[in-house]
Amino acid sequence: MSKLTKRSAELNRAVKKEPADKLLKGKVSKTAVRVVDTLKQAGFEAYIVGGAVRDLVLGRAPKDYDLATDATPEEVKQVFGRRARIIGRRFRLAHVYVGRSVYEVSTFRREPTMEERKGRPGDNGLIVWRDNVYGTLEDDACRRDFTVNALYYDPTDRDRGIIDYCGGFNDLQQGVVRTIGDPYTRLAEDPVRILRACKLVGQYGFKPSKKLARQLAAGAESICMSSMARLLEEIYKILKRPWSGPIFAACQEVALLQYLLPDLAAEWDHATGELARDMLDVRDRRLAAGDLYPSRVTGMAMIMVPFLQHDLGHDGPLWRNFNGIDRILADRVRDFYGLYKIPRYSRAKIRDVLLLQSAFLQPRMRRRLTAHQEYSRARDVFEVYVSATGLKVST
Repeated sequence: MSKLTKRSAELNRAVKKEPADKLLKGKVSKTAVRVVDTLKQAGFEAYIVGGAVRDLVLGRAPKDYDLATDATPEEVKQVFGRRARIIGRRFRLAHVYVGRSVYEVSTFRREPTMEERKGRPGDNGLIVWRDNVYGTLEDDACRRDFTVNALYYDPTDRDRGIIDYCGGFNDLQQGVVRTIGDPYTRLAEDPVRILRACKLVGQYGFKPSKKLARQLAAGAESICMSSMARLLEEIYKILKRPWSGPIFAACQEVALLQYLLPDLAAEWDHATGELARDMLDVRDRRLAAGDLYPSRVTGMAMIMVPFLQHDLGHDGPLWRNFNGIDRILADRVRDFYGLYKIPRYSRAKIRDVLLLQSAFLQPRMRRRLTAHQEYSRARDVFEVYVSATGLKVST
């Protein structure tokens, strides 16, 4: 019996099917149910999986619904026709479009054997560069990252309940982040999981298991082996949700932040970093209350404000505009986010948001800003700054 088959059999004996009616505190999206039902009507298995099930158990409204099925991406495309699009090279899956909603539908995966790994260029060592070896539902549970992300639910069969092969439901109740299998191996397979563990800690207030906590601190530098494009996308996601402060704090706790936002990490415990943390907290509260539009441009500009105030503000709040300030701000944006290839138009938007900040200090200038295309984002940043600093602004 292979190692994979043995582990799958062990997990199969431990499977628990919890009654969904008693456990799900949140309401399932009707369109997500429709996508699952359509796949089942076509003769396939299909489940809501991962973060959506986790959030439903915790009584939160899922932002996204991920689905898992035994249908291949090509078969999903065949079932949904024009409403489906196959994406990805490292991890092929299908996007299914229903109205304004997009559902990520992935095929059950299993861990590749050593022979299969040897046959794929660039897939050496522990890092899984490609993950397109299909398997069963049990296999799929075995290869996921954390136990709390390995919960499956079929909303068309409520009697079947929540399927839990890995003890994720118990960890969810206990507030524990635990890898499925050895933490060293799991994090080495995909170092972005280090950041995702910190997101679970920051977003939900969970605690990593003892083994995971040790490996997070020991392996933080391995995040540098990940694609910068993937890391930038993760930062975008963090800045668009109301938990950025706690997530970045969790990253700093395990020495990860220095590899994501080095300037913020270096000043974390100093006055500049303290103001940045205060602004993140204010922004998180306003996002949670629905008082701010969740813009990544706003978030990226806002983090820079304390640093620019320190470097350019001299003895006053914020900084004064002067001839050439636009070029200086453009250079600062490029340098602050120098690890990432941010599109030029996005950098220009961040620069413009920062360029408008000092004008909000002057009532006459403030009234002239409303026609600027970045006015609303700049206003949001300024209001967060005022709330975080207690600055008195003349009207």
